[in-house]
Amino acid sequence: MQRSQSRRTYDERYLDWHVTSKLGDYKSHLSMKPSDYFRRNVRLGTFLATKEIERRDEIGVETMMWGSDYPHPEGTWPQTREAMVEAFKGLPEDEIAAMLGGTAAQFFGFDLDKLAPTVAHIGPEKSLFEQ
Repeated sequence: MQRSQSRRTYDERYLDWHVTSKLGDYKSHLSMKPSDYFRRNVRLGTFLATKEIERRDEIGVETMMWGSDYPHPEGTWPQTREAMVEAFKGLPEDEIAAMLGGTAAQFFGFDLDKLAPTVAHIGPEKSLFEQ
């Protein structure tokens, strides 16, 4: 089944591009797909909505990091707990753990053993996300 142009992945659309007037032949020296560069070099820190969570396989769970954007009004506070439950309910435990802190800990080089007492004190209970 052919996807509509708007639902094609970036990698699929990228295959159609060869040369642009601004960049010339920018593809011939690249060894990876755009999504591979993205997954290697980019991390997304945001209050993840259901729409992003539903596309996590395409975006890459390993690139997604939950944040409440506190204290900014466009973030999830003061309904952060409810927003987390709505976004993550029913997902695999390892994916939730990655998006709620594992990816950030790896990216910033945090020691998870040292953070464990804080996580136990203020982190959400795993049971919140069971379906």
